[in-house]
Amino acid sequence: MFLQITVLSNPEKFTTWLSQFGPFVLVIYILIQSLSVIIAPIGGFFIQVALIALFPTWIAFIILYLTVTPLYTINFFIARKYGRPIVKHIIGKKALDRVDHLAKDLGLSSLIILKIFQGMYFDYISYAVGLTQIKTKTFIIVNILGGIPATFISYFVVTRFSNFTLGMIAWVIVAYLLLGLSILINHQIKKHNRI
Repeated sequence: MFLQITVLSNPEKFTTWLSQFGPFVLVIYILIQSLSVIIAPIGGFFIQVALIALFPTWIAFIILYLTVTPLYTINFFIARKYGRPIVKHIIGKKALDRVDHLAKDLGLSSLIILKIFQGMYFDYISYAVGLTQIKTKTFIIVNILGGIPATFISYFVVTRFSNFTLGMIAWVIVAYLLLGLSILINHQIKKHNRI
């Protein structure tokens, strides 16, 4: 949270620091983003803010999509291969309890909704899916295809504002609103399936 607030309140300094890596800036971004997705509690919004500040917005979102999509698949495979014990060590017990709650009722329609509306929080979700019986091929297809509308939604929100900071704050607010919407839709689907 400290990194998110620090970078959001002063993106120029972090962007300047990141840009000093020259042609290796993408390597540095991918390494930091990889750590933040695989070790989910770290949170990678700060590096995404820097990426968007450093590159034209549409290029930044393409880089973001091409980076995080394979990382979510890695999370899925870690959970699938090593199970709950390793997931608990990576994300912590409190987060594992939330993951267990999510995984309990996770089906294909829920996965699609969560991928489209919860791209920012899909690191935890990808671990949860790895603990379910959802097929690997199904997860990979939803992960790749669902990430496209999620990226467009994020891009649309950020580019509605001429002020960079306001665009990023709006992105976070919309992400939380979409979280509520996805929970509501998921609840309605589960309720409908029980009938």
